[in-house]
Parts: sequence; C-alpha cells; structure tokens
Amino acid sequence: MFRLLPIAAQSLLGIALSMAQAPHPTVADANGHALLKQDLTIFDPSYSADFATRGARLSALKSQVNAQESKGIQNQCAQQILFEAGTLLVTTADFKRIDRRIDDLTTAIAHPSADKQDADGMWGSCSEQWFLKLDNTFDHLVIVAHNLAKDPPPQALPSFLARVATPAKLTAYLESVAVSDVQHTGIDHDLEFNLAVSDLLRMIVLGEPMGYKIDPALHDTFLEYLIGPGRNHHTGFWGERYRRDGRVDFEDDISTTFHIVSYLQGRVPDMPLLLDTLLAVKDLDAPGGWLSQGQYWNHNNVDVVTEFRYAWPTATAAQRQRISTEIELMLAWCLKDSLQPDGSFKVTLGDPSAEYAEYFGTAFLARIGFFNPAMRFWTDRGFPESADVRGQIEAFIEAHKASAPDGDNYREVTSELNRNKP
Repeated sequence: MFRLLPIAAQSLLGIALSMAQAPHPTVADANGHALLKQDLTIFDPSYSADFATRGARLSALKSQVNAQESKGIQNQCAQQILFEAGTLLVTTADFKRIDRRIDDLTTAIAHPSADKQDADGMWGSCSEQWFLKLDNTFDHLVIVAHNLAKDPPPQALPSFLARVATPAKLTAYLESVAVSDVQHTGIDHDLEFNLAVSDLLRMIVLGEPMGYKIDPALHDTFLEYLIGPGRNHHTGFWGERYRRDGRVDFEDDISTTFHIVSYLQGRVPDMPLLLDTLLAVKDLDAPGGWLSQGQYWNHNNVDVVTEFRYAWPTATAAQRQRISTEIELMLAWCLKDSLQPDGSFKVTLGDPSAEYAEYFGTAFLARIGFFNPAMRFWTDRGFPESADVRGQIEAFIEAHKASAPDGDNYREVTSELNRNKP
C-alpha cells in the first residue's frame, strides 16, 4: 500500500533541470533523469523511440484499468501488471519483456481476477519480479496481523526470505541492487533498492508485521550497511549509485530516504544535513526532489512532511520558518488543486488508481495535523474547514470502497482519519 509508482520517472520524457537550480553544497543530482536516459540510450540507441511507442500503449491500457475501477470492477491482477509494466518501462530497455507484460495486461483487463498466494507463500501473483511480490506480500501480512485477535507469538522469518536470511546473503543482495551499471545492463535498480530496503527493514530490523525473531547479526548487518555504504555522507540522503565512465555517481532519492527515516523514526545520522538537503531540492523532480513533472504530488508531499516532522526537534529557527512556509504552500495546493468537491483527490499520471490517490491525499493532510491539532508540529493556527473536508473524504470512501482494486488503501485512509481525530 505504500508502493511508490515510479511514473515519477516518466520525467525522462521531459527536460532535466539544471544543476544550477539547486543550492550548493547540499544538492541532490538534478540531472538524474537526463543521465538515466543517456545511459539507456547508450545501451540501446533506439531507446527513445521504443519508449514512446510502449508508453502510448501502456497509457491507453491504464485508462481502461481506471475505468474498470470507476465501474466497481475489482481487478487486482491488472493493477499489479500495470504497475510492473510501468516500472519496467522507466527502469529498463528490456522491450521484449515490456511488450510481453503489456500483452499480459491486455488479457488481465479482459478477465478480471483477484490476487492469490503463490506456492512459496508470497502474494502479488500477477507480478514477476521478486521485490514486487515482496512488497505485495508485506502489505498482505500487515492486514493479516491487523485482523488477529492478539499479537502472534514470535516466529522465524518466512522461507521466501531465504535469499537474504544470512548476513552474507543480505549484503550480497543489497550490493546487487544498490549499484546500477545501466550503460552495460540496460537496468536501473533504483526502485528495487527502494522497495526492498523498505520491506526488509521492517521485517529484518523491526520484526514486522508478524513478530519475527531476528538474528542479531542479520539485524546489525542491515543497519551497518544503511548507515555506511548505503548512505550519501555528503547529503544525508539515501539512493542509488550508478557506474558511468569509470566513476560512481550517488543519486539521492527522496522516497528511499523517507522510508528509512520513517521506519527508524528519525534515528538516523546527520539529520541537520539531511534537512538542509531536503530544503535545497524542493524545486527538483523526484527521485532527488519533491516534484513530479514540475508539480506537487501528494505522495511526495507525504514523504517530505514526514521527514520534516522528524527533523523539527533539531531544526534551527530559520529552518523551522522554512518548513512552515513550505507546508503552507503544499497545503494550499492540496486543498485547491488536488482535493475534489466529492472528497476524492485528483488522479495524476503517478497514481495507479483513485484509491491510491485517496490514501496519499488524506495521509498528507493527516500528517501535517490538518485534522488533529496534536499533530500540528509546524504551526499553531487552526483549520476550521477540516471537519467538512473529513466528511467529504469519508463520504467518498463509503461510496467507492466496493470499487477499490483491493481495498487496502481505503482501509488505510480510514485508519489515518481515526488516528487523527481531534
């Protein structure tokens, strides 16, 4: 339910921002999209033309999937394939595989079906890549744990984590996806590193969601990797590393950084440096910055304000003023441009479904304390309109929960609202 649809990387089609737009020295790589497109073109000279034709086809199929949702047709299989095909399109030059997945999506749209468990115990049956199955599986286990009458007894890590179940295996896996050599492989591992780190951090370090018994050596190996080679010590961010022309570029990722900061509850090194970087990249597109194709996106805004919350206790007066100003701007956009009169949030190119958009729009409002003054760390002003907005959102969910692709995000919207009652 917390997946980041990398359609933010559709910015490959746009013009990369100039490095001069980001203040020195705390700057993420503003040319990341252009460099990735350049790498993929070196691997496959016809990349741009092939990308455009597949993108047009996939966009048309996405419209069909969204239309099914609006008609109350649940089609988890199509949603999973849509997500995977979209990620493949913006992270690889494997057009044979992309074509096959697009064909699979066409079939799945014609024959709606629900997710089911694979023989190895994983969910995400219509996804092919292990890290996407892992993400679907974690979400499923969260629901199972939530519905239990009491906490489950401690249990061993599930067998589907065998590939990362020892310190050596975990380190080897992380290194295999933390560094991409796109010019020679045609594959960008940034999304896999992001999602795998997110899910594995919760399972291997925090023991979530089923109360797993954790090998201390495995726990420590993971944290030492994140604090050491997995982190950009010049910016405080986390992200992917890229081999290019005999060098290694570290490109920061706001989403990966959010996941780590959030799940470790802000107990990360160099938080003041991280905050400087976060404020410096506000006008850049993701993955390094806040925006998606030059515009706000509720998903990224959730990431930003969560990092703001954890950085607030150590922020200077000047930084706190910047934080307050930026949240005001995001809030104004959310209420004016994103929130719709029926309580929905506008579905953008980066949102795979209306349900997904609803979760992140609501989560943004909840996490800045729009509904609950106790959560309002950045301001002491009131929001008298919040009760009406809450009512609009609740009415929309009640009217549309039966048409949700899987219902997880709508359940999370309700949880966000319930946790944030004044």
